[in-house]
Amino acid sequence: MTKKGPLSKAEKFYIENHTDLSIASLCKDLDRAKSTVNKFLKTLPAVKQEQGPAPVASKETPTMSQFARNGKGSTVMTENASVMGDEHRGKRDLPPRSQRCTTRIR
Repeated sequence: MTKKGPLSKAEKFYIENHTDLSIASLCKDLDRAKSTVNKFLKTLPAVKQEQGPAPVASKETPTMSQFARNGKGSTVMTENASVMGDEHRGKRDLPPRSQRCTTRIR
């Protein structure tokens, strides 16, 4: 017996990330009616393009290029970025305003 009612967030996420599957296989995986899945697929953008790394500031430093990014706005510091940041810790040129606003915890 197929499920009734609106799609849950988890089901919508599954459909968004498996648009390469056929409607029949999506319906079978989610135990949903074809009309419900098809209706949600029509609300998605027509051509889903893979998003590359997020645009970075114009002055990209070698350390900034070591961060892991996804197209949805999250950024994670990798081990390489941490090591490079530690190496350059004393060499930063901060604007005077930023120097006044930065405090050190003792």
